[in-house]
Amino acid sequence: MPLSQTVVERIIEELKNLGKQERKEKIAQYLKTSSLEFIGVELPDIHKTVKQNIKELGIDELPEVMEGLWKITTFEIRLAAIDVLKVYAKKGSVETGMAYAAKWVEDGDTWGIIDPLCSPTIGSMLLRDESVENTLRSWRTSDNFWRRRASFLPFLHLALKSQYRPEYKDKILEAVSPHISDKEFFVGKAAGWVLRELSKREPELIKKYIDENRSLMTKLVIREGSKKL
Repeated sequence: MPLSQTVVERIIEELKNLGKQERKEKIAQYLKTSSLEFIGVELPDIHKTVKQNIKELGIDELPEVMEGLWKITTFEIRLAAIDVLKVYAKKGSVETGMAYAAKWVEDGDTWGIIDPLCSPTIGSMLLRDESVENTLRSWRTSDNFWRRRASFLPFLHLALKSQYRPEYKDKILEAVSPHISDKEFFVGKAAGWVLRELSKREPELIKKYIDENRSLMTKLVIREGSKKL
């Protein structure tokens, strides 16, 4: 059996052993939009399990692990797959990484999957290769509102204190702007989130942006985007 397959089976087994019924019920209630199964594992335990099990693998072996984990329609195991993609996104092929991300966005039906997939995962690839911007731009008008959310949420990674550079502000606003009037809750909520994060770095810029675009913005985007102003 290939080492990557052994790692997949080990991660799945360890996560199942860490599952707690009380936690399982809490997650299922919290993520009402998800059709996935739950086993009740805390996020730190998922991160630790993945980190320990993939440290012996080379970067080119990670896609097989990602695929093996994603096939399992369980929330925590898919989060483990995203954890592996996070590692791959920093050093692996951006083209390959984005191919997985694009497919997984289509499979996603909850912010609990979409958000860690976007930031920092796609966000890491966005920093490495400008062509990722073109891919995200093509997602903006999708009928799938999770894909619309994913078209700009990776830019949240660029707005974080640890990553931010002043030259990022225009591309962040350019990515968010098509969605400030989107009436879908999960799109508007994320648009406000990105504006709020950028306002921590550029308060005057965001104040001016909201003032100039108020007539176009939903109340949700205005409220979420201005919380730190």
